[in-house]
Amino acid sequence: MSSGPDRLPLTVIGGYLGAGKTTLLNGILARPDGQRIAVLVNDFGDVDIDGRLLASAAGDVLTLANGCICCSMADGFAETLETVRGLADRIDRVVVEVSGVGEPRRVARWAHLPGFTPDGVVVLVDPLSVRERATDRYVGETVINQVAGADLVVMSRSDLADEADLTGTEAWLSTTTDATVLRAPLPTAVLLGPAPRNLSTRTDAEAEADSIEDGATTPASPSHDHVSISRHLDGPIPRSSIDTWIRARPGGVVRAKGLVRVDDRPDDRTVLQVCGSTTTVTVDGPWDGGAEAVVAIALPGTPRAALVKWLNLLG
Repeated sequence: MSSGPDRLPLTVIGGYLGAGKTTLLNGILARPDGQRIAVLVNDFGDVDIDGRLLASAAGDVLTLANGCICCSMADGFAETLETVRGLADRIDRVVVEVSGVGEPRRVARWAHLPGFTPDGVVVLVDPLSVRERATDRYVGETVINQVAGADLVVMSRSDLADEADLTGTEAWLSTTTDATVLRAPLPTAVLLGPAPRNLSTRTDAEAEADSIEDGATTPASPSHDHVSISRHLDGPIPRSSIDTWIRARPGGVVRAKGLVRVDDRPDDRTVLQVCGSTTTVTVDGPWDGGAEAVVAIALPGTPRAALVKWLNLLG
């Protein structure tokens, strides 16, 4: 189930110059995890679109064979968002790349415009250089503000940095931001909020898994070594159960998303969103008649039983 043609989840990706944003975006476009994604970038030239993937090009929009599109922000951010909103029937979510010297948290405010819904701020850092740049008299404040405003921090180039650089950067980040910190590479479903898609059709295998996994919870699509769980809900859930669910969140959870009805607003669609250390509960319009479901993704090694217990708190 998608978020509906009039409400596109919008994820903001930032990080200082050279942090690895373009590499990350290329990976998302090449492996969109079954989603049709619109990526908004400042310059097409920075994005390496494989010729086998490119389907067509028209003006400031590249259409890819996997259903994704890439939009240039050459005409301005507001104008590009308006273009994307007009393509809402062709895409499932939006990813915005922020300039290397921009503030991702400020850009994320645009996700509150009609037609969009916030999906978190992901900030990349280079473990080989971020601490030095953070002390630079000219750019240090920008680097620190980017990190402090993140919901999820991703350390790029973890294959090039040694363990001392990685652990040292993680220690520094723990004093700079409350966001969850992960090492690249990561599955697209962790970088972008998991959407409870196609959960209204249940297979015999899922039904069998239900009987094993506490009656209501099924394994979601695997995300490499990350632990993924989904749960179908039946009818409006108590508002109090959401409050309990937020407080009881297991430490390993890095992403979660639910589309639910709540007992005090049964005719509206309530979106439950976890990105890194941030949890939000918002109403984004009337209930659309789709499946009521929640999906969670946790770090490798997180006990599946803990996720089952957590999702079962809803309802």
